[in-house]
Amino acid sequence: MRARWTAAALVLLGGLLAGCQVAVTGTAGLSAADQQVADRRAQQQAAVDAALQALETAPALQYDATVKDGAGNPQTLTFRVTRDGDGFGTLPMEGRQVRITEPGGQVYLAADADYWKSHGLEENSTQYGTGWVRTVGTELPVDPAAKLAPSKLAAGLRKALAGLGTGEPQTQKLPDGTEVYQLGGALQVTTATPHRVAGFAPALLDPLGGPKLGASFRVRPLTGPEVKTFHTEFDAAVDAVGQPFDGLAQASVTVRNNKLNCQDFVGSCTTTVDVSNSVVGSQPGTKPTVHIKLTVEVSADTLGAQTCTTEGDAAADATITMSCAVKFSLPNRTASYQVLAKPTAVGEVRSPVDANAVKAKLAKAFAALGG
Repeated sequence: MRARWTAAALVLLGGLLAGCQVAVTGTAGLSAADQQVADRRAQQQAAVDAALQALETAPALQYDATVKDGAGNPQTLTFRVTRDGDGFGTLPMEGRQVRITEPGGQVYLAADADYWKSHGLEENSTQYGTGWVRTVGTELPVDPAAKLAPSKLAAGLRKALAGLGTGEPQTQKLPDGTEVYQLGGALQVTTATPHRVAGFAPALLDPLGGPKLGASFRVRPLTGPEVKTFHTEFDAAVDAVGQPFDGLAQASVTVRNNKLNCQDFVGSCTTTVDVSNSVVGSQPGTKPTVHIKLTVEVSADTLGAQTCTTEGDAAADATITMSCAVKFSLPNRTASYQVLAKPTAVGEVRSPVDANAVKAKLAKAFAALGG
């Protein structure tokens, strides 16, 4: 019985194999028009691949965005960043112009008071609007070092490519005459070699934070002399940061040991106090200081009131002694007066920047880039 089953199986298999050899009229394939579209899509894909590869190996990039100034005229904002994520310049954020200096992952912002108000810092908005503020990249709609450095940008655009470029490839001419592939209305890649990314919508990098940077960026690589210029101007930007406010920390201050010393027959009174501070919210590894402003109102019977102010810097969680003096105009007669001093103090947390140390690190980083 086993031999007959085997023979039957062989006969059946032979019949199936013979059936596979039957000729079928007609052949499946693309039409000539479809083949042309497929070829053009392949050319576009090759251009995109080459552009992204060139992008991620660029030593530095420059981003330009066109916005309108207060008078409604077009204005170009520029931001530059190295492959290591060191960058500075101005970016449009939530409809405002925000200056950013980011060396070695340390983020410093300069924006107007309304920007800080919109971020819930109503109490500090006025003072923050007058200078630089240290913060962290996660507080921004998009952290430039994390999203705009060459390799980070290339990775972000690759991730976004899945939903772009379906159908017939579309091309257009930029204002300077450069022809580009327009992928999904959000990514522009030059059609001519060497292919490069010419522009993109920030929303491609982050659907939530990206749109807060505006509708589009133009982008191009920096090489040679441009990198050297970038380095020189970056050093100047670091110097300009000075001693910024610490946007992440808060300080409380307490005035103790109020001592008042008035000189007879002169009319001058000096108030000396101890001011202690307590800091919360500072970042690990930082050494914040507290800038203290002391105000003393000194009043005397029949002589009125005088006010003096003085400022000083203290280490975080430390105490310093501060003094200020007033002078009364005394009448031309002998008299005694009861004098009262009311001192008050406020503290601002500052984040000291060792500009020379920062620039030394930048020098090493730029040397590796040829700048």
